[in-house]
Amino acid sequence: MNERKHPVGVVPWAVAAGTVAWGLAGSWRAEHMRNYPWNVWTPIGYGAAKGVVLGLLAGWCAVWLLRLGKSTTQPGGGRVRTASLAFTGGLLAGITPGTIRDFTGPPQPRTLYYFDEPRPAAEWYWQPLLSEWLTYTVLPALGCALALTAAALLAARTSRRDALGWAVLATVGVGLLLLPHYATAGLPQAQGNGDHVNESATAAMTVWGTGLAVLVGSVILRRKMRRATSTA
Repeated sequence: MNERKHPVGVVPWAVAAGTVAWGLAGSWRAEHMRNYPWNVWTPIGYGAAKGVVLGLLAGWCAVWLLRLGKSTTQPGGGRVRTASLAFTGGLLAGITPGTIRDFTGPPQPRTLYYFDEPRPAAEWYWQPLLSEWLTYTVLPALGCALALTAAALLAARTSRRDALGWAVLATVGVGLLLLPHYATAGLPQAQGNGDHVNESATAAMTVWGTGLAVLVGSVILRRKMRRATSTA
């Protein structure tokens, strides 16, 4: 029975952890850069939406490593091995896309101004680049990996590891659908007509679309659970 208690059910928790981690990173960005008043919430929305994708990637990478190391797990060292594999997979998957973007892409303007042209290389590389990478790539990925590791350890100890997975995804989906409304509460109305005004609407549609996709995923997971229960 213990052989079947494998933490595949950590993926929904990884999605939730990624949403929170990169949403908080976006909140930090919104607090520490100049922005148009009506668009001050957009880094939060984009961060949460990005966190869904990166959390999903982190979860599946952790599951892949856990499956890969399952056959060589030794008695007495299973918990440590589970934690190390889950953490390694989650961290690598969460940190790799942002690292590639930061170190091989063009200089990013968003450390100082939200709407601006890319910075010249002389104003970007080293201190601004490392600050951006550590704050918005490393720290969220580390937080997501730690939460994923805790979920993997808990899932490995119970045969009901998937029981709450669909509910976790449903909660994340509903939260994303409500995020634009609450995040923009109290902000001034957009003024003028152009990219700066449309940015807020684009961010809201991105968050809503991501939330709907997560809700669909929760429904699919719930149906899979019911079919598995009925055939057990």
